[in-house]
Amino acid sequence: MSRKHFAFAVVLSATTLLTSGCAAGFNAATNTQRDSGNGRSVDVGSLQIRSATVVLDPADPTRASVLMTIINNDDTLDDTLIGIATADTVGVEGEVRISLAAKQVVNIGFNSEIRIVLTSESGLVPGQFVNVSLILDSGQSVPLSMVINEKTGIYADIQIPARAAQPAPAPTPSAS
Repeated sequence: MSRKHFAFAVVLSATTLLTSGCAAGFNAATNTQRDSGNGRSVDVGSLQIRSATVVLDPADPTRASVLMTIINNDDTLDDTLIGIATADTVGVEGEVRISLAAKQVVNIGFNSEIRIVLTSESGLVPGQFVNVSLILDSGQSVPLSMVINEKTGIYADIQIPARAAQPAPAPTPSAS
C-alpha cells in the first residue's frame, strides 16, 4: 500500500470516528445514562422526583397506592409535600403532609411507612394514566401523569393500606 493510500485510510478512519460520536469522550451518547426505573421522573428546583407510578389495589379497583422517590438536593432548605391536586374523578385518601428535609431521600409507597392512596369511585384502570399535581410548601406545583399498574411482577410485594374505617353514625335522640 502506498503512502498516499495509507494516509487517505488514516484520514478516513479518523473522520469516521469523529463524526460517528464514538470519539466524543466523556460526553459520548454511549457513556450517558438516563434516569432508569419505572415511572415518571421530573426535576423541579432542587427536588428530584423519580419512578413516580401508581399500583392498583387488586381487592378494590377504586383504590391505588402512589410509589415515588423524592430527593431534596438543597444544602439547607427543607420543603414539605402539603397536598395533591387531582382531577374531579380522582381523590386522595387522608391528609398528605410529607417532610422533605434538605439533602435527604424520601421513599413513598415502598421501603417506608409513608403511603399516599388515590381513590376513584368510577374505578382505576391498569394501563391508563392518572394526572396529579404535587403541591409543595415552597409554593411550587409539580404536575405528573402517572401510569396505573397492576399489583403483579415487580409490584407484587407493594403494600396497599386497608381502607380507613368509616366513623359510626351518631345516634339520634328519641322523641320520648
